[in-house]
Amino acid sequence: MHSSAKILAAVVLASTFVCSHALAQTASAVPAATITALADALKDTDADVRRQAAWALGRIRSEQSVDALIAALRDSDQEVRKQAIWAIGRIRSPRAVDALTAALKDSNIEVRRSAAQALAQIYGHGGGNPNPNPNPNPGTRPF
Repeated sequence: MHSSAKILAAVVLASTFVCSHALAQTASAVPAATITALADALKDTDADVRRQAAWALGRIRSEQSVDALIAALRDSDQEVRKQAIWAIGRIRSPRAVDALTAALKDSNIEVRRSAAQALAQIYGHGGGNPNPNPNPNPGTRPF
């Protein structure tokens, strides 16, 4: 990618960040052209650009970006794969279940862990840390 294109990608990423915060982080508030530009950035030769594009798509949470994020699960860079998985988990698209299931066999344990968390998010189990207080009645003793 030429340096002018990298600058453009950075501007798109920055504007996406601003848009996502200023407009309540809804996919409908972000122009489709921005989502397309970020999806295209997932194919950039620079892994940092690909990782940032996946992050921005996760912030936007657009179903339109799911196919590009699924393709990014085959990226050679583990950080890009993890970021794409995180984005898919935020979008919670059932279309990504097969790709995330395949990612459970990734060579990197962090990628596998991220895939498990994203699957939990899609299936409505949050995907975050387990409840630190498993007692359903916090005011009472669990015994």
